Amino acid sequence: MNISKTFTSRIPRAILIVVCLCFLILPLHSAAPPSGASDRNLLRVRLIPDPLISLSPEDGPAHAILVEKDTQRVMLYEYKDTFSLRHEFPCSTGEVAGRKQKSGDRKTPEGVYFFTRAFHKKDLGPIYGNRAFVMDYPNLLDRKFKRDGNNIWLHGSDKPLKPRDSNGCIVMNNDDLEVLSLYIQLNRTPIIVVQRLDMVPAKSRLADKKSLTSFLNDWKTAFVKGDWTGFSACYSEPDGELDALWRVWDRTRTTWQHAKIPFDITFQNLTIMKGNPCVVALFDHVIHLDRQVTAVGTKKLFLEKDGETWKIGGEVYQPGDPDHGANRPLVDALSYLGRLDTDRKEITDLVAEWADAWSSKDIRRYAACYAPDFQSGELDLRDWIRYKETLNRLYDSIRVHIEDLKIEQGPEQSTVTFLQRYDSSRYQAVGTKRLQLKRIRGAWKIYGETWQRIHD
Repeated sequence: MNISKTFTSRIPRAILIVVCLCFLILPLHSAAPPSGASDRNLLRVRLIPDPLISLSPEDGPAHAILVEKDTQRVMLYEYKDTFSLRHEFPCSTGEVAGRKQKSGDRKTPEGVYFFTRAFHKKDLGPIYGNRAFVMDYPNLLDRKFKRDGNNIWLHGSDKPLKPRDSNGCIVMNNDDLEVLSLYIQLNRTPIIVVQRLDMVPAKSRLADKKSLTSFLNDWKTAFVKGDWTGFSACYSEPDGELDALWRVWDRTRTTWQHAKIPFDITFQNLTIMKGNPCVVALFDHVIHLDRQVTAVGTKKLFLEKDGETWKIGGEVYQPGDPDHGANRPLVDALSYLGRLDTDRKEITDLVAEWADAWSSKDIRRYAACYAPDFQSGELDLRDWIRYKETLNRLYDSIRVHIEDLKIEQGPEQSTVTFLQRYDSSRYQAVGTKRLQLKRIRGAWKIYGETWQRIHD
């Protein structure tokens, strides 16, 4: 008897096929190179472009644009909790290879840039297609290295796209640029141009992010605390302009401290990008003076590694005008806040004089606290003063006490609210008083007044 034939005849054909396939696959699996496990581990390592360090998506996802000359690609990366590639498009850069050095060399710049202006089709010549965005080349770093030229744009085209076919601009297909434009914010969205894009493990960027944010915090803390030694040590080459800024700040800070007015500085919407040979940090620079919040501007720092620490190699506000000084917006903001501090004292003195004149029943001094166009309900200034004169005759004594004074300041108009305790020989009341003030010929006057009783 043929045992083999008998046995196989009793086994379903489908099972035999499966068994045979297993025997065929097993040798192949055993012969796989030992590096296979390593390759699978590499696939699990998330890679991101080397220039991407940090974006702060305070108002939703944040975006960065990368341009790789070698492959003639434009890539849009989005950051939520992590960086991810959102879009990729073809492009055309300068027809001459290398980093732009001078006007007319037909090269595309390399580095970290931002868009300062946007144009639509109606504002453009046909060669620019349907849209164009102006890049801030040459930036402070370019000027430092004597690189010049201008009119470097990201724009569309009126002809089919060809690689390396521009005068130095970055050119895209019109439809692609329409998509990309949805993610561009002027003076906010970075565009990083490189010759060749290196990909690195995402975790490798965490250390850079930590050290850079720590450096920026130390720089800010030294400024707020008035530590000139620590502050100037954050710069690779402190100059006379930095000295001038410090003189203004030291005087302003001392005034605030003596007046016991709380103040601080914060960075908002922080972006940190790497662009050979340095790192660019962009953030909204904000000063907090008590309840007054003043936006100084969008600050841009060029940071260089010096051993184990970072140094500021250059700074400007975005978009910057180098002829006006790197710190001019900060000096102007400090001067403005200094005027507000002076106004605050004058307003406080006015309210104190107003309350004292009322308590003293000195109608002349009391009336001098009001603007000629004062109005309270249906009473103008004349009717208001007559009403107060009647009360002065009616009451033997009047005492007005002010508590919890709050001032909402503006350059020409301000509002004061406080708890008012009124105590006269025939009437007592406690309520919230609101005075509306305006500046008249350099002096603060009351032009509106309301009061609401809260309890007897």
